[in-house]
Amino acid sequence: MTIGQLVRSLPAAAFVLGALARPFTPEDLVQTNRLSGSVAVSPNSASIAYIQAHYSIEEKRQYTQLFVQALTDSHPHRGSGRPVKIVEFSADARPNPPSARKDEEDDEFTGGLKKHLKPSQPVWLSDTSLGFVATDPGTGKSTLYSVKSGKGRWSKPRPVVTMAVPISDLDFSTESGILVFTAEVYNSTDSLAETAKLDYHEKLRADTGQAYDDLWVRHWDTFVSSKVPQIYTLSLKVKDKDHFKPKGEPINVIGNANVNGRLEASESFTLSPTGRHVAFVAKYPGRDYAWKTTSHVYLAAVDGSGAEPINPGKGGASSSPAFNRDGTKIAYVQMAATAYEADRNQIKIYDIAENTTTEVAADWDRSPSHVLWYDSDTLLVTYNEWGRNKLAKIDIATGAISPIVSEHSVGSVQQLPGTNKLLIDYSALDLPTDLYTVSIDDGAMNRVSQLNPKLFSDVFLSPPEDVTFTGADNSTIHGFLLRPPNFDSQKKYPLAFVIHGGPQSSFTDGWSPRWNLNIFAAAGFVTVALDPQGSTGYGQNFTDAIRNQWGGKPYESLMRSLEQLLEEHPYIDRKRLAALGASYGGYMINWINGHSNVFKALVNHDGMFSTISTYYSTEELYFPETEFEGVPFDEETRKNYERWSPERYVKNWKTPTLVVHSEKDYRLVVSEGLSTFTALRRQGVPARLLYFPDENHWVLKPANSLRWHKEVLAWITKWTLDDNISSAAADDPAKFRVQGNDD
Repeated sequence: MTIGQLVRSLPAAAFVLGALARPFTPEDLVQTNRLSGSVAVSPNSASIAYIQAHYSIEEKRQYTQLFVQALTDSHPHRGSGRPVKIVEFSADARPNPPSARKDEEDDEFTGGLKKHLKPSQPVWLSDTSLGFVATDPGTGKSTLYSVKSGKGRWSKPRPVVTMAVPISDLDFSTESGILVFTAEVYNSTDSLAETAKLDYHEKLRADTGQAYDDLWVRHWDTFVSSKVPQIYTLSLKVKDKDHFKPKGEPINVIGNANVNGRLEASESFTLSPTGRHVAFVAKYPGRDYAWKTTSHVYLAAVDGSGAEPINPGKGGASSSPAFNRDGTKIAYVQMAATAYEADRNQIKIYDIAENTTTEVAADWDRSPSHVLWYDSDTLLVTYNEWGRNKLAKIDIATGAISPIVSEHSVGSVQQLPGTNKLLIDYSALDLPTDLYTVSIDDGAMNRVSQLNPKLFSDVFLSPPEDVTFTGADNSTIHGFLLRPPNFDSQKKYPLAFVIHGGPQSSFTDGWSPRWNLNIFAAAGFVTVALDPQGSTGYGQNFTDAIRNQWGGKPYESLMRSLEQLLEEHPYIDRKRLAALGASYGGYMINWINGHSNVFKALVNHDGMFSTISTYYSTEELYFPETEFEGVPFDEETRKNYERWSPERYVKNWKTPTLVVHSEKDYRLVVSEGLSTFTALRRQGVPARLLYFPDENHWVLKPANSLRWHKEVLAWITKWTLDDNISSAAADDPAKFRVQGNDD
């Protein structure tokens, strides 16, 4: 059975809309069960532990549950054995809940765990003992708890050690007994306890001012503080029947790195098989932090004796370090460009003893995002290609690529120790994320989890169809088309034309809680999502083709593809077209409004209004400096910024536009959205502003996501109504009606 056949066989009722299946709704989407954080695999590969998150619209509560599940006897369709719930936490998800429920105020214990503590970071301490972290929101202290399996049952949680500050990213070596974790500490100390004291005194300050002498003032949705992420180790010893206790104090393993300033661990670390070394990625401290992407892989001893880069010198961003089985080599990926976040990732292997580095598959024109070892001769990589997130083997000596999983989307990957199998999370545009095992030898997959079984029995999810068109420079433009439920080719349907952000990203055949294409299809729209120049997965030249071409080649490709789409699919009503986009997609919405009037409605989520103002307000300066080939205070380069600025064409804006922006978006600040809305309304163009004071570049909170979806669907429905639907339906912006579903 192929992977595609496996997925499509889940169960047949899910994929045929009839009496039992109904259209997919925003309420379904925000209430799906989701994996939260990484999945922990037991040392003997017999069990996994994971965190599941769920939101209840009716209760307005967010649930967080820790499950353990056996991997044995997994079934290709139904999954493994029933998961066992270890801990459950729930909280009122409203931003300003009335008053705490009595059971939230009590200091009672449920299963040995205080109710107000939330489980996270599962980590196996042995084949039968599981650890997890709960952080007290009142004190900020994190406690590592352990539970033990015996006689078919799990024990009550017992505290192992409490840290003075929040911790995350846990790993544990059963060979060395070393626990590794990350924590944010002040530059002036390595002590977690001292950091907690400084936090306390910080809260006593009379003022709230924060002063900065250099750039990197804020990032994504947070202002930079004087605390930096550091990696710590702590020895644990077994006491009293597999109960663990700490030995000594936590050690900062990177605080003694030989650099001018303190390294900031920029992504999760990896622990060597012997448990004696940690590899991690960090950017070198310096004045150019905001306009350079260069980062290095560091190797540190767990005793804190020092950390040194394995790839010093020039180069771009590094990521995904992975030890081989005996801990003598480290594989990783690194970009060559020093100020470009979308350069091709190149695979490298560092020999620790020889202090040498070799390249693998140097001529492969794909950009792997994750690398790990299979054996001494073979690496495993995930990569994006033609709308799929794939998994493959790479022969180290020859660079030969052998696909393992080529359909849909592979997410996280980890090897099951002592087996020839991997544990992956896997999804499609019509298949919510679940866990699977996959054979490295033949790609055979078995399903492990069933996080959302009702979606397969109750709801119709439209299967995606690949489409290709001819774009600028005679390039092939690839994308997906989804049809509405009960599709009838003899009817006319409105179009939802979705444009992705990045711009160096792509639409992939994978599930997402944001910009889920099935939501638009279920609302009655033929939904099309294309990858123009700048997109990833089609070779580096195609990705680079957007540079200093933001409103050029991508726009030409999108509009040419749209015309071909309409010619090839006559059931799409030319008079009822809507375009939607976020980030770069939001930029393109503004650009379209200044250059075309073919759309009846537009949706701009966190888009760019002015390339000039964005440069001076964004945080990652390397991005615009690469995209527009310089800085705007250079006379010649400024012409590039001005050439591609949507603000120049405001006088041409005529199309009704929904503008969405959030206060904590520091990538494209809220003034970009306010400027867009001002330009529209001042000229009398119909527009609506949806503002979130507590979201960033993405809308993540479930209730906010629900509001987002209702507003967006209402807007594009209002302006694309057909003659069979009363115009009165357009008067209420809080509602929408499925189109083309009259029967």
